[in-house]
Order: sequence, then structure tokens, then C-alpha cells
Amino acid sequence: MTRGLERPGQEELSIVRWAAATIGDTATSLHIPHDERPVPMHGAAASGLGLVSNGTIGADIIRLPAGAGFPPHTHPGHHVLVVLGGEGTITYNGRVHRTAAGEIYLVEGAVSHAVGALTDHVILAIGAPHMPVDSDRRMEVVAYEEVLSEIGGLHCLICDSKSQPPDYLHDVGCAHCPCRSCARADHARH
Repeated sequence: MTRGLERPGQEELSIVRWAAATIGDTATSLHIPHDERPVPMHGAAASGLGLVSNGTIGADIIRLPAGAGFPPHTHPGHHVLVVLGGEGTITYNGRVHRTAAGEIYLVEGAVSHAVGALTDHVILAIGAPHMPVDSDRRMEVVAYEEVLSEIGGLHCLICDSKSQPPDYLHDVGCAHCPCRSCARADHARH
């Protein structure tokens, strides 16, 4: 549901209902379905829903099915990512981290990173500048080597696997490899 509220001297305010809420005296619960969203996303087996944007900053809901991921990439700007549902991974500075509902993290646009889904994974992405969920300019896919540490390795903090080039994480038995091949939803994990 979207509704516009006008106040004297201000532009119209867009308020979007993106989750069902149960508001109690001591806590609020959100019901956030893990199902597919209406807009296919560029560069991954993901779907999304644009919520609000003025072009400079905006917010979207992104859903990755279990086993899928965004391969190593950068953005034109910074993103704050709030994990709303499920569990996933963020590969950043040579390490694969587990993420879960209730967590938030900041990714600087120029830093190469990858996002994966251990289960169906739902994220609120807030970006500046903002690109629509289906824009091919939203992310630029980069080489796998761009997410390695400064000394050239990759360490999965989930299963404690480590790889050094030319090996990828999947070459050493890790199921959390962020490479382009492993990020495809139709790809059986190694």
C-alpha cells in the first residue's frame, strides 16, 4: 500500500506498507514472506521490489532464493543492507561472513563484495545513489579475485575453508563460494 501525505510547504510524502505488522505493548513483529518479488534483477537469480526513491537515495526489498547469489560486484554508491528474512552470506575483504535476519551491515560502493543465500534470503537495501532494482547499472560484476584479501586468499568463516589462487573456495570443498558459477541458482553447489 502506498499513500501520499501532503503538508503545507513540503513535497508529497510517500509512505509504503511493505510488511504486515503486529504492534504490541512491548514488541512489534513483522511478517515478511520469503517468496519471490515481482521484478527480476539484473546479474543474479534474484527478484526485488522498489519501495521509495528520489534518485539520490532509495530503498528496495531484494529476495534471493536458497543457493543463489550476487557474484562479486561493486555499486555506483554505498548500500546499507538489513537482513529481514533467512540466512545468507556477505563476502567482503577476503572473508565470507554468515548473515541472518535481524542483522545490518554497510557496504561501500567501491569495495568489491558478493552476497549469497543459504536459505531463501530477504534483504532491505538502502542505496545512495539509488538505482532501480531492474537497472543494469545497479551493480558491476567484477572478477572473483576482487573479493580476495590483500594477501590474495579467501577465508570462509562459516566452514573455516581457505583458498589461495588459482583455487576457488569450491575447489577446497566450501559450499559458500561466491564465484560467478556458484552464485547461479540453477547451479548445484560443489
